[in-house]
Amino acid sequence: MKKRAAVGLLSLLVLNLVRTAACATRDDAEARLDYLSRRIAEGDLPGFAPGHPFDGEWTLGTLSMSAIAATNLAMRSPETRAVRAAQVSDWAARLSSEAVRAYDTKQWGRDALRTLESSDGHAGYLGHVVLALDAACLLGGARDVALHEALVAALSRRIEQSPTGLIETYPGEIYVPDNVVVMAGLMQFDACIGEPRHRALEQRWRAKLEAQWRDPANGVLVFAPGQGARGSGAAWNSFFLPFVDEELASEQSSRMWTHFGDEAAWGGLRGIREGLSQGDVDSGPLVLGISPSATGFVLGDATLRDRPERDGLLRTAELVGFSFGGRYLTAPLVGDAIVLAAKTMTRWRSLSAPPHSARG
Repeated sequence: MKKRAAVGLLSLLVLNLVRTAACATRDDAEARLDYLSRRIAEGDLPGFAPGHPFDGEWTLGTLSMSAIAATNLAMRSPETRAVRAAQVSDWAARLSSEAVRAYDTKQWGRDALRTLESSDGHAGYLGHVVLALDAACLLGGARDVALHEALVAALSRRIEQSPTGLIETYPGEIYVPDNVVVMAGLMQFDACIGEPRHRALEQRWRAKLEAQWRDPANGVLVFAPGQGARGSGAAWNSFFLPFVDEELASEQSSRMWTHFGDEAAWGGLRGIREGLSQGDVDSGPLVLGISPSATGFVLGDATLRDRPERDGLLRTAELVGFSFGGRYLTAPLVGDAIVLAAKTMTRWRSLSAPPHSARG
């Protein structure tokens, strides 16, 4: 009886591995984006989240990553531009809504969009709003131009005035990855308007990163002041740094894979180690030291750079997530959005501009 049970268990394991390999290579991006679009339209956000402020952060992340995924798909298939532009424009407007930013307002005690003249940071919220507005602009979609300009002006001033080059996510809380998103928003705004308005600012910001915010043990950007580098932060940065500066992005990618890449995860699977003994809300629950959050974000780097680890990362996502009906059954909605944005990652260019002046 025990032998029969063992044979049955082994058979199920083999079948699941075969299923995993088959599903991981399937091009189901359109179905996954349709699922996300439906959930967003129904207001079914954020999905399971561990309470305030993470419910708000996961709603923000779902909308932001869905907008990036839709933009990626439009870049890959320009004939879908009109449909994708409408989606991204809608999601950018939702991101700037009072309802979505309520979590950030509660944390600060002040509304991010009503205190733009202040020195408040709001890096974790405003960076994603600006990047989504950039995406709408690059696709030729509708956007609130005045709001877009005002947000960019506020963030660039705050970054410029910060001696460290970093601004707060919440009062007393500074995270390098959130500041990378802010700079991504500023640089893609430049792509949107067709002029390098923030290139000098980015170079000064990068110099501050080089001087203050590298982990001396490995050269990877630290997670936060007073902390070292972490796999989840490095993977997040590998996703957003290409929107900022390719030279820095490539260099950080190389260091990340050297210091956090899992070289022999089980049977052709791949992942990113967190570098901590215990997981948290940023890394997700660690499995033999592997961070699910980092593994999802780093898929973007592997896709963009055509790295050999990509197939293994997709197999890992499939084995853990189990695809069904355009979604991962065991993942929160924000996880679906992250993986879709990462697996479709591409370099953005302006589709509303003539081909000869397309950017980045």
